[in-house]
Amino acid sequence: MRDVSDTATRPVKAVSALRKNTLGLRHAIVISVAVMSPAASVFFNTIPQAGYVGAALPLCFVIGFIIALVVANQYSEFSRELPSSGSAYTYVTEGLGPRMGFMTGWIGLMAIAIGVPYSFVLLAANLQTLMQRWFGLNLHWSFWFVLALGIAFALCYMGVRQSMNVDLTFLAIEIGICLILAAIVLFRVGQQGGLTIAPFTLTVVPANGNLIGGIIFAVLSFIGFETAATLGEETQDPHRNIPRAVFGSMVVVGIFYIIMAYVGTVGYGINSMATGFANDPAPFDTITRHYGNPLLAVLIDLVGILSFFSAALAIINGGSRIIYTVGRDGLLPPWTAVLHSTRRTPVGSIVALCLFGLVVGLPLGFLMQPINAFAFLGTLDALFVMVIYGIVGIASIRFFWRKRRSQFRLVRHGIIPVLGTLFIVVIFALLIISPGAFPLSLVPYVLLIWLALGGVLLFVLRDKLA
Repeated sequence: MRDVSDTATRPVKAVSALRKNTLGLRHAIVISVAVMSPAASVFFNTIPQAGYVGAALPLCFVIGFIIALVVANQYSEFSRELPSSGSAYTYVTEGLGPRMGFMTGWIGLMAIAIGVPYSFVLLAANLQTLMQRWFGLNLHWSFWFVLALGIAFALCYMGVRQSMNVDLTFLAIEIGICLILAAIVLFRVGQQGGLTIAPFTLTVVPANGNLIGGIIFAVLSFIGFETAATLGEETQDPHRNIPRAVFGSMVVVGIFYIIMAYVGTVGYGINSMATGFANDPAPFDTITRHYGNPLLAVLIDLVGILSFFSAALAIINGGSRIIYTVGRDGLLPPWTAVLHSTRRTPVGSIVALCLFGLVVGLPLGFLMQPINAFAFLGTLDALFVMVIYGIVGIASIRFFWRKRRSQFRLVRHGIIPVLGTLFIVVIFALLIISPGAFPLSLVPYVLLIWLALGGVLLFVLRDKLA
């Protein structure tokens, strides 16, 4: 069996390596935070979530935060030992062998690719609405889709540092404006004596509510925390900084989620969450107009756009590096491992992701309408990512037991990975059992077809993976 830790850093013929020591800890944190798209997750994921749990949104995010930290442990431990742009692909290859590594890369390929049209389709629809509202400019959403995707491509092509600086700027604006809204709402509600710990208790869950469903939405809001691992070959002191980035991004976003979930709950009204908030297409816009002013409402609308764009930018950056690594190992066409001659960005993979986003996002948006395409792609992406999380959990146990026995710790490398994997299996099973109405009902079948295709390719490549 080949040593993947060597292939993870050995370039193929005529391809230079990614530029080392280009990025700092802040960039690694930013890419993970951006993929989690904190503002967009709070603005949109909480709507169906409130239908399940009513005013218990903050409680769900506290529990979801704990579960996400348990799952993040495996990525943190792996990245400390194997800093590689391949992320889960490299970890599973080292832990479970090249065949499972290939399947992880195959599953990850779809999870990465889906993230591009998933982010841009709703971004474009929101831009169409806001441009008409602000300026009376009624251009079709497909125009904004192509324009935003083109800008993202240009930024990623220029270089990871430049595009990460854009993400950092947008995230600072996004989180800053949200926290200004939070301060205003908490001050106003506090003046009225409306601050309470009730949203952190089970007493506010509706009689016909579903706490498990609410927790699942909270956990799904953390998907993307692991993206920092894709910068393992370009970050300074990756053995130290990548694990810190994985947990650092999780802590930043986890605290943000809990604050904003509480603000949304007390701001909208505890007794109105299951009936009002859950049926409001833009509840935080409603809250802003009630407690703030028209300018702040405009800024909150802008924050949603910036959040989606930041996420898409980070997905292209992180995803292209995983595809590059798999291609560098000879398991994808050689052009996926092509780097820019001077910038040393994985231009082949960046082009592939953006083209996929174009040819998938536009047709699905026209066929299903943007909001339905967003829900379909988002649910499908969540299922693929859940599969990867589960495999990484199993791989971490085997890797540290067999290859790092002297470092093996029962809690960190045994109990926590088992718990994390069990959490993921339960969430995955619930998503499969009840994916939702059409077109969401198609999601399990798409997943099975993709896994079957991966099995066929695994058979074809069996000699190369021996």
